[in-house]
Amino acid sequence: MPAPDAITIPNQFNGPPGSGNGGYSAGLLAQHLDGPHTIRLNAPIPLETPLTITRDGDNTTLLAGDTLIMTARPEVPGIAPRPAPSFEAAKKANEHPRPFGAGEMSVCFVCGRGREPGEGLRIFCGQLDDPETAATIWTPHDTFAGEDGLVRSEIVWSALDCPGGFSLPDVDRALLGEMNANILSRPPVGEPLIIASWRTGGKGRKHTAGTALYTKDGTLLAHADTLWFAVDTAQFEANA
Repeated sequence: MPAPDAITIPNQFNGPPGSGNGGYSAGLLAQHLDGPHTIRLNAPIPLETPLTITRDGDNTTLLAGDTLIMTARPEVPGIAPRPAPSFEAAKKANEHPRPFGAGEMSVCFVCGRGREPGEGLRIFCGQLDDPETAATIWTPHDTFAGEDGLVRSEIVWSALDCPGGFSLPDVDRALLGEMNANILSRPPVGEPLIIASWRTGGKGRKHTAGTALYTKDGTLLAHADTLWFAVDTAQFEANA
């Protein structure tokens, strides 16, 4: 019997301190799936640990030993992508990023402000005209290219993750709970891109947001549904 598929999240690609970034990890798992899936994060994602992929019909799970880490179910993204903000509007928003990604999350691979260019994505979104929308300009570093010179798919998933949190102005801390991304076209590295996010709902601890990646002229490259869970400081530190 062939060995089951497995993935390992290197230390570089952390989210909260000590665990894997949700978007990056989901993007790696998505490479083992056929068609669009909603990927749910069930537990903090171990770093530098082989994680086993198992399948039961349409359902896929990611395990660390006996611990359930992620599940995936076939589903197309349900949040319709919006037209891109102008490059100028996104650039202006980029000049005044929201606090999401600061503090403990300064080490996050995607939104950590303590990460160096080429080692982290350094995606920091600021508010657009609507307080429940956010945007930024992101130029992918060449270290995130695949052999074809285009941004690797797991990096596109990563870039669509944390921006959702920036669209939740009344949520101090949140962790990604689910994500479903649709990549239409992977962009080349080294070219400035627009990232935008918009809140689509929320009740109690649960909040939903759409995110999207566009070319400088507004052509849609990829979009995602994201589900977030608001957490208090104690819960956040417990997931660190």
